[in-house]
Amino acid sequence: MLDTIDQELVRCLEQDARMTNVALARRLGVSEKTVRTRIARLLGSKAVRLEVVVAEGAGERPSRMLYLVHAEPGHRFEVARSLARRSEVDSVHLSTGAYDLTVLAAFPDDASALEFFVREVEGHPQVRAAQSCHLISEVAADGSPPQTEGDPDVDTEQITAFLLRRPAPGGAEELLDEACRLATEALSADRALASILDPEGEELRSTRARGLSASYVDATISRAKEQRGLPVVQKVIETRQHVLVPDARTDRLMAWAHDLVRDEGYVTFLTLPMLSGERVVGVLSLYLDRPTALSDSYVATAQALADHLGMAWGRLERTAPPVSGD
Repeated sequence: MLDTIDQELVRCLEQDARMTNVALARRLGVSEKTVRTRIARLLGSKAVRLEVVVAEGAGERPSRMLYLVHAEPGHRFEVARSLARRSEVDSVHLSTGAYDLTVLAAFPDDASALEFFVREVEGHPQVRAAQSCHLISEVAADGSPPQTEGDPDVDTEQITAFLLRRPAPGGAEELLDEACRLATEALSADRALASILDPEGEELRSTRARGLSASYVDATISRAKEQRGLPVVQKVIETRQHVLVPDARTDRLMAWAHDLVRDEGYVTFLTLPMLSGERVVGVLSLYLDRPTALSDSYVATAQALADHLGMAWGRLERTAPPVSGD
């Protein structure tokens, strides 16, 4: 049976099947990861069916995907041959590392890409686990990436390389440094701050920054302790969704830090949950020095990075001693 969230999710897709997972999560008041999981479950159980009608003469396949596949032992060649025969698949590569295969495919729309992933990749009897990555843009021959109006540049090569491997840093500081590096280099944020929360989600246990002044970071941590949490972080924890502040200089959600924002000189502010399962274990914040209208596609890419970081921290929690506060 469909619960209340499933029913509302289906209603939203009936109204607009092109709604992004980020937009659906915002509408339903759940995390983007929850939307992805529920859509996959609904398709897998055949509770819903996606139908795509292609207009005559429409031959483009604008939805480009990278699938990372972990096959059952001894079956990687069988899985590779099976997927390579599919007309949607452009290429299949045997690989080393966390995944056995990388699959490049293209589809007329995102709904077709999702159905292929659920039925043909995850649903393959010899596939143990798989992950999907939406390819956003391609670097031109001269090295210049295509521009998305309003969005900062996205380095898809760095993002793909990060998602392909299984992060195994030495501790919280290394993981948070990696988060800040990716935020500024791969997502082109002007500054970044990454924090691990305590198990209750009330205090910042470990924090690293890039591009932010030490005085700003110290003042932020101090005010978080004084107020037993920051409004932005609390909202992220409560909703398990990102928070986007177009102008932090005037937004009421940032009233606690308007003086810090002016002194630091940034404008647009994006904070994302780092999820381990359904638990928010940390937050990744991106700062932009100019007013920026971030698209759902950009936010979804940033959230994919944050999700991967959250999973990495979940593994660290199970193997490493507790983190001491900074």
